[in-house]
Amino acid sequence: MIAILLLLGATTPGGAGVSHAETFDIAVIEDIPATRIAVELLQEAYRITGHELRPQLVPSQRALFMAENGLVDGDLFRIEGIEAEHPNLVPVPYPLLRGHVIVLLARAGNGCAKELPDGPLVAAVRRGVIIEKQTAQALGLTTVDTGSYTQIEMLLDSGRVDLALISEIENISPLAPRTMANHQKLCEPVAHFTLFHYLHRRHAELANNLADALEQLHTSGAKQRIIRQGQEKSREASSPGSNETRR
Repeated sequence: MIAILLLLGATTPGGAGVSHAETFDIAVIEDIPATRIAVELLQEAYRITGHELRPQLVPSQRALFMAENGLVDGDLFRIEGIEAEHPNLVPVPYPLLRGHVIVLLARAGNGCAKELPDGPLVAAVRRGVIIEKQTAQALGLTTVDTGSYTQIEMLLDSGRVDLALISEIENISPLAPRTMANHQKLCEPVAHFTLFHYLHRRHAELANNLADALEQLHTSGAKQRIIRQGQEKSREASSPGSNETRR
């Protein structure tokens, strides 16, 4: 089919081997503020290639399942290398966003902690967020999987876990400011990661075109502008009096 399209000279404005504009349904993890930045970036990238991205909000583990099984056209973002265990997913070969994993201790304390407490430790992680699970395993922690970051906050507040591993994307935390203020943080992140956009393999021919579009957004400064605006909106949403501030 691709050969036929090439013979006809049918390409999209961005050069993708697709004869007409399409709408791609992409699984988006709910309750993670940084997804807003990723969605805006990728909507621009899809527009450059002559297509449209339509976000579908779902829990993290469900998002991966839907993308892997072709129930949607792709997954908004995942860490590098997951295609080794999920062969139906094809990465767009250009970095989307960057982040790190922090440790938030159940205990309160002044300043930051320089190291983890002694003894066997139980850590809350967000179910389906692969980097948090991998980091917990690397640190030798026992994990409690949760369905949301709100549940993680409840576990920290109740002392039912010793700590939580939290993914911050482009320095945006998914936790409420109150939680960050009430619990001691480890001074340094325990892991760093890069996020990539993933397509179901039936759309593999679009991957390089999207990568070119993302590079164009970076080179033009549009990516940095979108990230900066997303960070500002996150700070505004977290400020006292905001309707979006979780208490």
